[in-house]
Amino acid sequence: MKRSLLLVCMTLALGACVTHIKPTVTQNPLPAEPLASFQHFKLMSLEASADAKGDSDALQKIEGNLREKLLPVISGWESQGTAGRTLQIEPVVTQLKFVSGGARFWGGAFAGSSAVVMNLRLVDAATGKIVANPEFYQRAAAMGGAYTFGGSDKGMLVRIATVSQEYLQRNYQQAVGGPTGLEEAK
Repeated sequence: MKRSLLLVCMTLALGACVTHIKPTVTQNPLPAEPLASFQHFKLMSLEASADAKGDSDALQKIEGNLREKLLPVISGWESQGTAGRTLQIEPVVTQLKFVSGGARFWGGAFAGSSAVVMNLRLVDAATGKIVANPEFYQRAAAMGGAYTFGGSDKGMLVRIATVSQEYLQRNYQQAVGGPTGLEEAK
């Protein structure tokens, strides 16, 4: 009886570590046109799905990281004057599980993995036409989070902004698409 109870408890504990957040693609398709076709760029505020809104601290960190990574890039592309087309960059977190430092301290690896899926809708502001809607994915493994005392969980929030930045830069001169950020895609 004790053995069976111990086995059930271990199974439940290990099951709690599993994060079921996954991207829907491994490679993002090409934008409809190179981003250099636009003369103005506007980074919109981060939005989140109903499922992802639960962790406002992590969402604020993602938004701060996006602004830190993307604003210098798009300001370098900005044309002088008012003429020309504007590309709106609309980040939307669709799935998020972030293990906080406190949860990581008390639960270690048993607190589970962290993961985030974010779309970056690129919209022609004048026409409303979607130029691209790439999806990005990052995760922090449960054991990595435990070994780094939550450092890899926090790093995930930076990496999601970095893969977004790389996608924009990669698709500026010509439309080439890019990876979601999966480890296998690198």
